[in-house]
Amino acid sequence: MGTAERIARPDQSNADWLRAVVDTAVDGVILIDARGTILMFNPACEGLFGYPADEVIGRNVKVLMPPSYRDAHDGYLHNYHTTGDRKIIGIGREVVGQRKDGSTFLMHLSVGETKRAGEESIFVGIIHDLTGRERVERELRESAARLRAVVDTAVDGVILIDSDGIILKFNPACESLFKYHADEVLGENVRMLMPEPYRSGHDGYIRNFVATGEKKIIGIGREVVGRRKDGSTFPMDLSVGEAKQDGSSIFVGMIHDLTDRKRTEAQLMQAQKMEAVGQLSGGIAHDFNNLLTVIVGNAEHLAEQLVARGI
Repeated sequence: MGTAERIARPDQSNADWLRAVVDTAVDGVILIDARGTILMFNPACEGLFGYPADEVIGRNVKVLMPPSYRDAHDGYLHNYHTTGDRKIIGIGREVVGQRKDGSTFLMHLSVGETKRAGEESIFVGIIHDLTGRERVERELRESAARLRAVVDTAVDGVILIDSDGIILKFNPACESLFKYHADEVLGENVRMLMPEPYRSGHDGYIRNFVATGEKKIIGIGREVVGRRKDGSTFPMDLSVGEAKQDGSSIFVGMIHDLTDRKRTEAQLMQAQKMEAVGQLSGGIAHDFNNLLTVIVGNAEHLAEQLVARGI
């Protein structure tokens, strides 16, 4: 076996391996020359852009771009060759690709440059489809918007605080309950919404919970007293849930105003007292009437006796 043959076989083997890697890559791999002409278009690119390779090889890479990118691409390549100014080459960025059917998708494009001595540059683009990430981000945004709508239209108060007791969220129902606008309380300690003795003990309670896990309201709920902006107070049912955000605890408080219920309970209690008094008065009146009947009867009998005796 000659030297040339021994060298050629490893080169061919390397080329075969490289072709296998490119053809089976999950991400798109595209090769263009210094003028933007497509030299290679792997199967992943075919899946991404909807073009068979033989429809794009030999065409300008602009065919894969929406008009807003397409019009600037040749100028960008020319500027790079002239000044060396890089916008994607060797850096990578998020851009938009255009499929054969005209639809577009978000992708991350990283471009590397290589050249052989005395030859023009060629550029290798690695394309990662961001459609899935974009969909997840859109769903998260939509979910957050729905949750915000639920919180903002809730009849009960919803308040969000961090582990230092700082108010992060104060929904419109809370504004109505406490008579504060949200911008007056956001960033302030939640104890401003509490009368004494709750106010003085609140920070210590949070510290104790974070340190020991001992729950007094969190995950349980209880009746407490809230303090309005004007200093007046009102009874409320407070239930608090804990969540984790970036490794730290945040607390979501659900506040149900008990003012009407307490008023109704007081009215019912008063009515029950009045009913009891009425029943007692009725009994007394009945007994008094019986006694009065006896007295009148005795008086009439006595009068008859006096008349019979001529007195």
